[in-house]
Amino acid sequence: MSDDVLGLASEFEPAEHADWEAAVERVLRGRSFDRVLVSTTRDGLDIQPLYTADDHVASAVPVVMDPDRIAHGWDVRQQHRLGDPTEVNRAIITDLERGVTSVELVAGGVEADQLAEALAGVLLDMAPVALAPHADLNLARALSGLIVERGDAETTASWLGLDPLGAVARSGVVSDIESCAALAHDLAPLFPNARTMTVDGVRYVEAGATPAQELGWALATGLAYLRSLESAGLSVAQGASTIGFRLSASPDQFGTIASMRAFRRAWTRVLDACGVDRDDTLIEIQAVTPQSMFSQRDPWVNMLRSTSATLAAVIGGAEAVTVLPHSAAGGDIDELGRRAARNVQLLLLEESQIARLTDPAGGSWFVESFTHRLAEAAWIEFQRVEASGGMAGALEDGSIRVAVDDAWREHRALLATRAEPITGVSEFPDLDDGLGASTDNRRGAGWPVRRLAAPFEALRDAADRASNRPVVFLAGLGSLAEHTARSAWTTNLLAVGGIAAIGGDIDGAVSPIEAEARFADSDCTVAVICSSDGIYAERAAATATALKEAGATLVALAGQPGGLRDELFAAGVDEFWHMGIDALSTLERLHGTLGID
Repeated sequence: MSDDVLGLASEFEPAEHADWEAAVERVLRGRSFDRVLVSTTRDGLDIQPLYTADDHVASAVPVVMDPDRIAHGWDVRQQHRLGDPTEVNRAIITDLERGVTSVELVAGGVEADQLAEALAGVLLDMAPVALAPHADLNLARALSGLIVERGDAETTASWLGLDPLGAVARSGVVSDIESCAALAHDLAPLFPNARTMTVDGVRYVEAGATPAQELGWALATGLAYLRSLESAGLSVAQGASTIGFRLSASPDQFGTIASMRAFRRAWTRVLDACGVDRDDTLIEIQAVTPQSMFSQRDPWVNMLRSTSATLAAVIGGAEAVTVLPHSAAGGDIDELGRRAARNVQLLLLEESQIARLTDPAGGSWFVESFTHRLAEAAWIEFQRVEASGGMAGALEDGSIRVAVDDAWREHRALLATRAEPITGVSEFPDLDDGLGASTDNRRGAGWPVRRLAAPFEALRDAADRASNRPVVFLAGLGSLAEHTARSAWTTNLLAVGGIAAIGGDIDGAVSPIEAEARFADSDCTVAVICSSDGIYAERAAATATALKEAGATLVALAGQPGGLRDELFAAGVDEFWHMGIDALSTLERLHGTLGID
């Protein structure tokens, strides 16, 4: 066997970054590099098309995986809502028998005996129970009492879930931090491996917060809890060991990877400043797929979203992952939904073996750069909150809520223009999905859960409630080949609003008179002219006039009008539909024109 090293690039001349830039400039042909190739996150961080070793930022805080996580994988944590204790118990046992390793229980206002019934047969030393974030001291005492009763206090890794500051987002009021800290102090000697306090960043994301805001506010909340725990009598290290962090995992794969890694670095920086020796067991992150990312329409796409989110969370180093069922947005959580949620994790865990790698994203120039910049952005937000008096004050004076609402308005604008598309909802919708208008009208207390798909789904629901499917006429001009690109694009846009299109799948009219006759036969009231730029120059204006004379209440033209704008307006074109428009407001106006309530 030869010992020669194969040089894969040996036949090519060495290339410098400047050579790449020159090649890109030739391809762009005068177009803006930043506009075409550089994207920007919601936190204003730019994403370049190419990263090199010069962009790598070495961190003093490496992402170190727990040896137990490497050996056995992350904690597959399934969420259950405590309703009928018998039914919940059956579902929990089924999950644990089929691969789930811990349970997150949403159990507000239940009695101790109901909790015990729901957890009958659950071995709390082997399958931890994490109470979803709450501020109910009696609920925390009920779970801790059950653990002690079963003799699992020294071994359980359960989370009691006390999150008094997060209660503002859940219920609208701040709960008593001191009482929660006092309970955590009393329980600390009994539960060396449990987490009494939870810092929940997911609820802020569900209301509209950006990634940097989530991380910055989680840092500020964690520090507030550390102070309270120290006042209650625990050392800072002991206090840190009783806090668990609950962070969001979105389908933005690289964004989620960077978020998990950035938070670990930032929290370590907080502990360093507090004089705590570095110990990776002091940081435990549960990644959760937020409700806001799920759609009611085409819910099967939620499985793909969850897969991307889960992969990103475990690459980023989360110790536990909770995937909500794909049907969660519609309120129909059944055995299939729970099965799919757990299997998303189990397939990645067993097939990819990704858990066996220590910091899989480490060394990636892009990921390292993104992690560093996101950590810095989160730190700036953390400092801003601390300078204003801390997280409790920022929640009570409403500044956090204002920041969330502002972030949501900016995000909604991206969704409305489809700069951030939602597959199956704002792009590639299935008009005949058979789901019908949503009947899920649940409204929780506290801050709103702003699902990204909801504004578009409201249009679909309104159209589905109509006695007949609303229809718009596509006035194709020229052959099918000449108008099909814009006809197909327009058909997709209309379907986003629950509106059908006719006339786009045949050869178009050869004259304005024929277009007028076809429109009159369609019984439609709205027409969209679709064709090529060349035919627009020849016939669009005359066609618009003919359509108006035939009774069209609204005439739109698919595509940019260019120099024809004034002429087409004068001829009767009311709107121009093209990529980049505010699709949401366009469809809302169209609903009004069509009389859709």
